[in-house]
Amino acid sequence: MNETDAGMGAVTETHGDDPRPWTLTVAAGLFWLLATGLVAAGAWGLIQLVTGDVDTAGGAIGIALLAWLAALYYWFIGRRLLQQRDVIAQAVFQALIWLPVGYYLREAAHPVIGIAAWALAAALVGLVLSGPTRRAVGFGERRPFGEAE
Repeated sequence: MNETDAGMGAVTETHGDDPRPWTLTVAAGLFWLLATGLVAAGAWGLIQLVTGDVDTAGGAIGIALLAWLAALYYWFIGRRLLQQRDVIAQAVFQALIWLPVGYYLREAAHPVIGIAAWALAAALVGLVLSGPTRRAVGFGERRPFGEAE
């Protein structure tokens, strides 16, 4: 799209550049990928219920419900990141939750998946706390409560 000046003709060429940093987009994408995985995990739990591979129906339904609620929360975090809203603290907390998950996966004879969970946590924390992401969402620009100008 060209912007024009009456006396000069076309003066600028805009290419629809997005001011959103790539770190913010990748972090949001990872949260949405996690949300998709949690939706699939909840569906798998319900499939296990239908096929009769679970001991208690209430437990399977509860796990599926928790997985879907967590997926909804991860989708919300990804959406807020793409809107360049300040959800840095929530995103870092949710990323750090994957550290004990990775530990227990390693202890449960799934070392590769556990290390992948640790890598995911490190990637999310690194992306969310990077300078371009923090600047894009305005993290740390507000004054503490009660401080005068």
